[in-house]
Amino acid sequence: MRKVLLLLFLAATLAMADESAEKLVRLAIDHAGGWDKWAATRTVRFRRTTVRYAPDGAATATRVQLHQYVLHPSPRMRIEWEENGSKIVMINDGHQAWKLVDGKRASSEEDIKTARNTTFGANYVFTMPFKLREPGTQLADAGTQTLADGTTVQKLRVTYPAGVGDAGGMHDWYFLLDKNGRLTGTHLLYEPGKWDWTEYLDEKTVDGFTLPTRRVGYDGDEKGKVGTKHSQATYENIEFNVDLSDDLFAPPR
Repeated sequence: MRKVLLLLFLAATLAMADESAEKLVRLAIDHAGGWDKWAATRTVRFRRTTVRYAPDGAATATRVQLHQYVLHPSPRMRIEWEENGSKIVMINDGHQAWKLVDGKRASSEEDIKTARNTTFGANYVFTMPFKLREPGTQLADAGTQTLADGTTVQKLRVTYPAGVGDAGGMHDWYFLLDKNGRLTGTHLLYEPGKWDWTEYLDEKTVDGFTLPTRRVGYDGDEKGKVGTKHSQATYENIEFNVDLSDDLFAPPR
């Protein structure tokens, strides 16, 4: 009898946790613009500038990219930029990914892996919090945390079972939300024992969507201690529902 009561208690606790996590997701999506608006949005195009930093804080590299995504009914991505005198293009048709250098396919295993990880990863980060509604997403309320500036945030733990997507079973995400549902950052376990901390800043409203336009990445640890800054990504010229030709996402010949 005691064992049955314990199982019932655990089931009830899990149900309350799930309900709390779902409430956090609804709050975040409503703050960002609402699910109906997201579902009716077909495409997005923007410029992303990424700066990398050395441990001493000096900027070591800057990359300016054009991102173009088809959002619905099935995601497709294209990222392009100039680097060392060459034009780099990464294409993802939702199933396969390719990297092109000056119009020629880069066919090594590492090139293909990089193209796939880069396109899926960039899309995943930019389209939060709406991605939290995708099938296979496991949600849990992870309690609260007080940040260095005194702000108290709610933590939403997000994981994916093995076999879901390209990184199922590999990453633990903690999305940090303020009381209004604004995403203030992420705390990510991306490899065993390796953590990353990212702040979401400069929130703006664009065509009815409210989203951060700057993300600053730091080394981190399991307890959420913020370490050395390593990167900054800035999003500009954001346009939704632009006309994007199918040719942009076609497999290279």
